[in-house]
Amino acid sequence: MKTMHEKYNKFKVRRLVLLTVFLMVSGLSNSLWADTLEVEEKIILPASSKAVWALIGGFHALDRWHPDVATSIMTGTGKQAGDIRLLTLNNNATIVERLDSYDEKSMTLRYRILESPLPIENYAASVSVISLEKNMAEVIWKSSFNAVGVSNDEAKQIISGIYLTGLQSLNELFQ
Repeated sequence: MKTMHEKYNKFKVRRLVLLTVFLMVSGLSNSLWADTLEVEEKIILPASSKAVWALIGGFHALDRWHPDVATSIMTGTGKQAGDIRLLTLNNNATIVERLDSYDEKSMTLRYRILESPLPIENYAASVSVISLEKNMAEVIWKSSFNAVGVSNDEAKQIISGIYLTGLQSLNELFQ
C-alpha cells in the first residue's frame, strides 16, 4: 500500500508533466496559428514602367534606390529562383533574402527573408511594376508574414515604414 507521501509525489509529478505539456503546446500553437499579416504599399511614378523596372527590377538593386540599404551582395545573377542577396543596412544590421521567382515580362519579382533582425517570420514578398500610361508606372510592394515579439500592428507598421521609405525614394529619383 502506498503511503500518503508517495501518492502526493505521484500527484506532483503528474501535475508537472501536464503543466510542461501545456506550456509546450501553448508555445507551439502560437507559432502554428499566429496571425498572417499582410502589408501592401503602392506609388505612381512619372516614368515609364520600363524605366522603373530598369532601376528596381534586379534583385541585387535595392541598394541603388532604398536609402536604408548600404550594400547588396548577390550570389547568382539576381534573376534566378534561389539566388541569395545579403543586404547590409545603414545601421550595420544584415538581412539575408532568397529570390523565389523573377518575371521580366510581367515586371514582378518574389522573394523571402531567410535571416533578419526584424520582428517577423515567414516573410514572403513581391515587387511589381505596372504600366499605367505612356510615362506613368505603378510600383506595388506587398508581403505576408507573422509578427514575433511585437504586436501585429507594430510589425505591420515596421514593414509599411520600410516600404514607404523606399517608394518615397523612388518618387524623388523619378521627379
